[in-house]
Amino acid sequence: MSLSALEAVARAICAANGGGFEKLLGQGAFKEAFLVKTATSEFRALKILKPGLSSERTDREVEAMKRCKHVNIATLETVATFDHATVPYTYLVEEYIDDGTLDDRLKAGAIPRDAVLTIGSALIDAIAHVSSHELVHRDIKPANIMFRGSGEPVLVDFGLVRDLRKSSVTVTWATCGPCTPLYASPEQLNNEKAIIGWRSDQFSLGVVLAFAGLGMHPFARSGDDPEQTVRRVEGREGPATEFIEAAKKAGLPVLVQMVQNWPVERFRKQRDLLKAWNDQRGS
Repeated sequence: MSLSALEAVARAICAANGGGFEKLLGQGAFKEAFLVKTATSEFRALKILKPGLSSERTDREVEAMKRCKHVNIATLETVATFDHATVPYTYLVEEYIDDGTLDDRLKAGAIPRDAVLTIGSALIDAIAHVSSHELVHRDIKPANIMFRGSGEPVLVDFGLVRDLRKSSVTVTWATCGPCTPLYASPEQLNNEKAIIGWRSDQFSLGVVLAFAGLGMHPFARSGDDPEQTVRRVEGREGPATEFIEAAKKAGLPVLVQMVQNWPVERFRKQRDLLKAWNDQRGS
């Protein structure tokens, strides 16, 4: 499916709903996102799913977003189907989050400790909410953390969500489960379905916050490239000594427990993690 064809679909959806097309926001393996205006001139993100992909995974993404209602999780407003040139397209309309991603901010390097603490508190609460619905996000990374103009961080893109109440969509024989490898937990990288849960999201968030506050991956050794780092996580080599020392020196020791090799070694309860994280403010 070409970019021009999907843009044509986006423009047609806008016209049919009395709105306006603005621009392409981004492209992914499963969908493309566009900035659009509603009939009342409000900005929204229009996400069009590429036809022919797993409808079951798409259905789970939509269901997960409908179930999650949290200030730090993107709001889903509409799910519908639109026929264009005899092809049915499923599309989502979400709030437009207008102040960029954490990935954008990290291009300039690590961010101040107070900002890391604030972002961490909000996102720990968000993954606790996700977990309360028996869901695992499975793709927490800087590109999936956006910011509203008010400064609030927002978790987006539930395209890889795991619903623990349902059977897995991923085949058992796959060597690696769905994830973005650099931010994934060992159990995701090894497709160990039985132990994937909210503490897998805890691990990924720990990696994200380590990059944000320290500018490093917890498992990276000096001279590593990203592929070598991923292999260290997959092989459960454990957090690097330099990372442990840097986390403690920065007053962010909770990061060390968040990224332990096995889920049982991480924080067991979300409230314990949130308390420990917020207690760092006084350190």
